[in-house]
Amino acid sequence: MVSAAYNWDEIADSALREGVVPSDFSDAQKQMLVYDLRERGMSHKEAWTRLGVSDKGGKNAVRVVNSADPAVTDVVRLGLASTSVRDAMQVMGLPVEIQRAAAAEVKVGKAAKLQHSVAYADYIGVKPEDTYTVDSILDEGCFLGSDNLDTMLQRLQTKQNIILQGPPGTGKTWLAKKLAYALIGRRDDRNVRPMQFHPNLSYEDFVRGWRPQGDGPLTLVDGPFLQLVEEAKDNPDDDYVMVIEEINRGNPASIFGEMLTLLEADKRTLDEALALAYPSENGERVYIPPNVYVIGTMNTADRSIAMVDLALRRRFAFFDLEPMLNETWRDWVQEQYSIDGAFLDGIAQRINSLNEDIAADRNLGRQFRIGHSFVTPAPGTSIEDPDEWFEQVVETEIVPLLHEYWFDQSDKVADARTQLLGIS
Repeated sequence: MVSAAYNWDEIADSALREGVVPSDFSDAQKQMLVYDLRERGMSHKEAWTRLGVSDKGGKNAVRVVNSADPAVTDVVRLGLASTSVRDAMQVMGLPVEIQRAAAAEVKVGKAAKLQHSVAYADYIGVKPEDTYTVDSILDEGCFLGSDNLDTMLQRLQTKQNIILQGPPGTGKTWLAKKLAYALIGRRDDRNVRPMQFHPNLSYEDFVRGWRPQGDGPLTLVDGPFLQLVEEAKDNPDDDYVMVIEEINRGNPASIFGEMLTLLEADKRTLDEALALAYPSENGERVYIPPNVYVIGTMNTADRSIAMVDLALRRRFAFFDLEPMLNETWRDWVQEQYSIDGAFLDGIAQRINSLNEDIAADRNLGRQFRIGHSFVTPAPGTSIEDPDEWFEQVVETEIVPLLHEYWFDQSDKVADARTQLLGIS
């Protein structure tokens, strides 16, 4: 179906002959155009390369054109609201009448996405704004590929405990919470409990210990982890996730105590229950149910923390997060904050160059590199002057960090600052 807003055949012919598409075309529209160029005899690789989209995006668009109702295809080609090829793929397996109804809602502005339509919500039986998937993580500004996120989620489901580790500013805490939402399938903070480890945290704080109650005697109190465990036992059909920031800043083996053994995925049964250091009654035994998951984060650049206990390592799957100043980062920041792509390319080039110097430094290394979060504006930020915004980030966030790295090499910090700000 050719949309009213664009003559799709003319656009495809122009892209075929001259490689030119309308300047206001979205990535989704360019991905859809891959199909038309293939129909005109161009190879798939040449089509997605010429249009500046990903191989996977182009293939997904071909699937949409071949499998979705024309009403869905037309919505994506119109570039309406925030519809995307991924959005279309989510609905193309539904009955034709549901696809058409969802598309109609988008066309008249009643829904921003096909998945946000009443028709879609009614059919799958949930409120669309409550659902949360890997695609939701990508839509909110994750610069990893969907394959990487799928792997993380699969390992979380099977291992039940994972740790995200990496240099400062690589989005560890942000991603940990998003993965938790994707695991439980919805954005629900009742089932996701954040916590931060620190040097003074103890087993008594985390699992169970004696606490004073006003002027009365000491009372045995369950800590946040045991509270989560007990709630999960009472609601076996729900998943619960504890997100632990800076998990190695405390002493994890001491803080978890016997819970460290119970964290193993193959010990999540009543048969594996153990006695606690502080039992609430004689003969009490505790186990961690299979619907409890733990996601930890570790800053690899923190000099003040020790190596992670080997017992902890055996119970967690580890994922390294890297600075992601890539095209995905550039395109997302450009789209969200209307910052010129060439300007963002310049930022990426300067920080990548700085990261090469940091990685080559024998006293530092790759774990001290600068992450993309430093130059990814927070949601809702209004940036009227990109130069001023970047200068403030450099002066108030990156340079102070470099002073920590090169505390006895002020000249080196000054040179790095000069390179970042482009001072001649």
